[in-house]
Amino acid sequence: MDREIKTKIAFWYYSAGLTQEEIARRLKLTRQKVNAVIGSLKEDGIVTVSIRGCEQDYVEWEHCLEERFGLTRAIIVPDYDDPKLGFLKVANAAAQYLERTLEPGDVIGVSWGRTLAATIREMRFERKADCRVVQLVGAQSLDGFSAKSDDIVRALSDKLDAPTYMLYAPVTVSKAQTKQLLLEEKSIRRSYEMMERCNVGIFGIGELSEDSLMYRKEFFSPEDIRQLRAEGFCADIGMNPVRADGSTDSCFLQERLLNASPDCIRRMENTIAIAAGEGKAEAVLAVLKSGLLNTLIIDCAMAKVIMEKIKEESA
Repeated sequence: MDREIKTKIAFWYYSAGLTQEEIARRLKLTRQKVNAVIGSLKEDGIVTVSIRGCEQDYVEWEHCLEERFGLTRAIIVPDYDDPKLGFLKVANAAAQYLERTLEPGDVIGVSWGRTLAATIREMRFERKADCRVVQLVGAQSLDGFSAKSDDIVRALSDKLDAPTYMLYAPVTVSKAQTKQLLLEEKSIRRSYEMMERCNVGIFGIGELSEDSLMYRKEFFSPEDIRQLRAEGFCADIGMNPVRADGSTDSCFLQERLLNASPDCIRRMENTIAIAAGEGKAEAVLAVLKSGLLNTLIIDCAMAKVIMEKIKEESA
């Protein structure tokens, strides 16, 4: 077990007051394993009178996010060498997290995005018996762009040697009637049935701004983006728009989106969001408030901005 996990256990047990059973549940370990780790902390030099590495590893910030937003796990990735490498370090940390936590038999839904694509590339090839990989958002027209949802589904399927369930439809359509017609297709209905069976969901988080990929590639029209912003939407998860206060209801675009809905995401046992860059802090904070997440993996630059925003809101 690596030192980062041991430090986390030390903080949870000695500072946050979590029981061994609660820690085991969060990390998907046995209580006996947690007990053994706690027993070895002094020998490993992690615990003396205080917890060494707590400030360095941002454990207190992680605990604040976990408690405030009901997360099972928050992981803040340090940028000890070069802040510009935050994106790659987040992808590597997320890949290691997935390798540790994905289990045989999991039905894994995946979204789309640059950070998510990088995460899957960083994962090792390791067959997981009876896993299935499900596309949670419709296809995007992004020639030569490796962050498309269908490409990510295939990449993860290759890493796990698992079958795929593709969503053969565009992510957005211009009319609600078009979506209803597509939902009558047997293959698309089957995809939606598989979404409901996902116990794990892996997502990037997007921002609804003129800098966002969705805007630049016109997944949503400029008029759609303007209306979304006017109605308070500032982020998306799995292409579902999210307001700054975390609400997702009454979105006029929902009837034109082919994706896993917020309710579908909420029913998953572990929804994992992976994001990097302080510019996405507002979007990540909105999604945290939505209650749709169980696990968050971000870089320390973004975490610092989020913590400052939380402090401002609490003042």
